[in-house]
Amino acid sequence: MSAKIFLIRLAAITAGTAALLAILYYLAPQAQLHGRFMIMTVLLFVLVCTGLFFAGKSAAGSSSKMAFNNLVSISVFGKMLLAVAYLFVYQQVAKPTNEWFVGIFLLAYIVYTGFEVWFMTKLART
Repeated sequence: MSAKIFLIRLAAITAGTAALLAILYYLAPQAQLHGRFMIMTVLLFVLVCTGLFFAGKSAAGSSSKMAFNNLVSISVFGKMLLAVAYLFVYQQVAKPTNEWFVGIFLLAYIVYTGFEVWFMTKLART
């Protein structure tokens, strides 16, 4: 998969996720308290996916047969740690008055994880 195709698909996924979150923002007053969090969450996942794509592209082309498998293992564990740390820091810094931020985060997490599985599978086939 080329970087151009990846970036086009990433832009489409990001636009779709932003639209879902915008609908949630305007329909649920409780979610409006977390507007900046929504934006930062989408940006975080865009950065994670972009970094993982280029690392995966490099690992897939590596002479080491285990490089790609090691990257997948590390990325799964690293993404879980990043998710917990991100939610914890937001909770400590922003002191949210409701728990809607967890649902917002999970929505973005699921969408971008599905996208990640798709593009990593494409990279593994190369």
